[in-house]
Amino acid sequence: MRSAILIFLAILGFATTPARAQGTWLETRMIKAICSSEATPAADTGRLAKRLNLTEPQKAALKDLSDASASADVSAKASLCADKTDLSTTLGRMAFAEKMAETKLAGLKAVEPKLQAFYDSLDAKQKKAFDTGGRIGGIFDWARNKRARLERRGFVSFS
Repeated sequence: MRSAILIFLAILGFATTPARAQGTWLETRMIKAICSSEATPAADTGRLAKRLNLTEPQKAALKDLSDASASADVSAKASLCADKTDLSTTLGRMAFAEKMAETKLAGLKAVEPKLQAFYDSLDAKQKKAFDTGGRIGGIFDWARNKRARLERRGFVSFS
């Protein structure tokens, strides 16, 4: 209850803050977070390659995917940070949101073919592990097996 009151007061304070102050806050937080951050490190593809037991051609496809993702990130930063956006007005904030969405879509379109090529190189077992975050069988198989163990022990009947 206390957190709900604090959230309400924060929203109330933000809503009554003049647009210029909101724009300043947005500029200092959001724009600097995007434009001033150092390059993000490349994804740890070694762990994924080991977990999926990738072959050399699959590792090459994963490297292509990782490189495409890093390139899309660099191009997104360049696009969003190229010119100073005025976030003090609603129209300025909407234009920036539109630019962010378009940049994200362009990045997804650039990465998608590499992701598809990598995914197509996987066998059925690797695809299942990739789709479930690395667990062969995933959460649903775990739940099904748990239910079967409980039924065998006589704890639960799911008939």
